[in-house]
Amino acid sequence: MHFQTDRIKAKTLISFSILILAFTGCTSVEYQRMQNERDTRREVYEDARRKEFRKRSRNLAAHNMLGKWQFFELVVEERGGSEDILKTKAALTASKLKGLRLRFWKNGDNYFYRLENVIAKSYGTSKTWSGQLQFHPISGSQIPDLIFNFVKGTHKQVLLSDGEVDTMMIDAKIMGVAVKGTQLDLELDLGMVLSPEGWLRRGNIRCSFQRIE
Repeated sequence: MHFQTDRIKAKTLISFSILILAFTGCTSVEYQRMQNERDTRREVYEDARRKEFRKRSRNLAAHNMLGKWQFFELVVEERGGSEDILKTKAALTASKLKGLRLRFWKNGDNYFYRLENVIAKSYGTSKTWSGQLQFHPISGSQIPDLIFNFVKGTHKQVLLSDGEVDTMMIDAKIMGVAVKGTQLDLELDLGMVLSPEGWLRRGNIRCSFQRIE
């Protein structure tokens, strides 16, 4: 009698254990599904937030550039080496840029630019992203050819993420851009230079404009 009772208890316990395992399994699957849905929604939200931030950053930079600017100075800013040759070339170019005016305006979703007070007129669209600027001429000369033409043929060394060093030509078509109050700066990075202290930033070339409208 006791043996039969024990068998019944054992079967009941086994059945109950199976039910618990099944319920736990279903609960785990449901929890994982809900967790995956939350993770997916979070990823979609973060991706949308990053895109919106980049869009606002681009629009803010482009908006701050709207108006008319007049050439102020063209300088070579040294950091880790002597740039006497580039300084001489920059001074000569700066003497030819006096009176140069650069105007930016917006039409619809596009940003336009126009060079004024120079023999070689230029007109087109401009694009900004992550602190960089590129001009796309519709007619006339490339702005980099007028401002940074003297750096053509100049090499720079770039320190890669794996510690290797790559040598390349300076690309004047894509430049850094910053608006600080009433000053607009267009910059070219000169790369790195090896010194007794290790790799240092070589410096940059800065072309500055003052806001006049």
